[in-house]
Amino acid sequence: MKVDLENVTSIKKKITVIVPRETVDVEIERAYVDLNKKVKIRGFRPGKIPRDILVRQFKEQVEADVTETIFKDTYPKAISEAGAHPVSYPEVETDGAKTGSDFSYHATFEVMPEIALPDYARLEVEREKVIVEKKDVEKTLENLSERFTTLETEEKTRGIKEGDVAVIDFTTSIDGKGIGNGKTENFTLDVGAKMISEDFDRKITGKKQNEDFEFDIDFPEDHNFERFRAKRVHFRGTVKEIKNKKVPKINDDFAKDVGDFKSLKELEERIGEDLEKRTTARVNDDFRKALLSILIEKNPFEVPQALIQERSFDIIRDTEMRLRGQGLSLESMKIKPEAMLETVRPQAEFDVKSHLILEEIAKKENIVATREEAEERLKKDAEAMGMEFEKLKKTYDDRGAWDDLMGLIRTEKTLDFLTNTVKIKEVKKDKKEG
Repeated sequence: MKVDLENVTSIKKKITVIVPRETVDVEIERAYVDLNKKVKIRGFRPGKIPRDILVRQFKEQVEADVTETIFKDTYPKAISEAGAHPVSYPEVETDGAKTGSDFSYHATFEVMPEIALPDYARLEVEREKVIVEKKDVEKTLENLSERFTTLETEEKTRGIKEGDVAVIDFTTSIDGKGIGNGKTENFTLDVGAKMISEDFDRKITGKKQNEDFEFDIDFPEDHNFERFRAKRVHFRGTVKEIKNKKVPKINDDFAKDVGDFKSLKELEERIGEDLEKRTTARVNDDFRKALLSILIEKNPFEVPQALIQERSFDIIRDTEMRLRGQGLSLESMKIKPEAMLETVRPQAEFDVKSHLILEEIAKKENIVATREEAEERLKKDAEAMGMEFEKLKKTYDDRGAWDDLMGLIRTEKTLDFLTNTVKIKEVKKDKKEG
């Protein structure tokens, strides 16, 4: 067997394999012998069928079977002999195996790229300063108070004003034709929140309980409701009820109602701590993405399409799982898998490049993760999920998932190493932009 390996691109190789005719003839002979024992032809006993009849009826099938057999037997050996490490299935070109001739084929496949790492100790990466201001705490308190807001029905004599909640029945039509299922009943309208439109809120303001309303609204082309876009919609309905929001005062009593807090100050301190934790987590995540982006920019390289496709499928599967948890699916949202593949491709390519670079850095810096570290991580995960460690450990044993967990820990340790190595420029983020 002759083997020749050539480079097509930096990540694509083509191997040419020539199998001598003696080997081909032996395999074809074996195939006909086996066929003779199995095939049934009228007038002949199994194993006693003349070769010329077998050749006449089964030549193409035998040659195809022998082609597959020889390829499956020689390809792994040829790859090993050439010292190649494919990461994709091969694209094979061949004329097939034929009696009395050498059998040759070309197999093209992708390999891992060679990565020349930049001097990461000289890289400068911006990281946002973690700042929690008093106004951030106050905004969170306001949002929290809205969650404890109650509604009180107003007297019939008062008209609707901004900030009220109105319960209404109404119908919609365009050019005299009804829209949707007809009448909408008991619709809860937060007046001023532009739930339908700003014009709707304005036109219904002042209406009283049990008062009818009727008006037209011209909707813009980019309106949230697709069926209303660039249309003049006629609304006709009745105000059934007007409710006034009773927002609780933010004081010590409010803090006690919210949770186990003795005073408003204690609640504010807890909110500040939580905001700092969440902000720190986001800042760290943004910093790592920026760091990886710079590493990729400083070290451009081709990525095997097989790896990008594999990662794309992973992202789509994760998306489908999240949607199922919400009672949704790609089909229900009318998202085509082909379109989804194109949408996630940039993220998939970024993920693959990031992974390959981090793996290369981990090798260079001798960064490893041990089984002991993985078990310690799993103990913390079990505690956080309220599970028994031994049960969760058995799940990992059964699934053979320890390598994945150790890989995750190794990646995190590599990112920590880079964080402590690169030059970090602290910047204050403009909250108006973010």
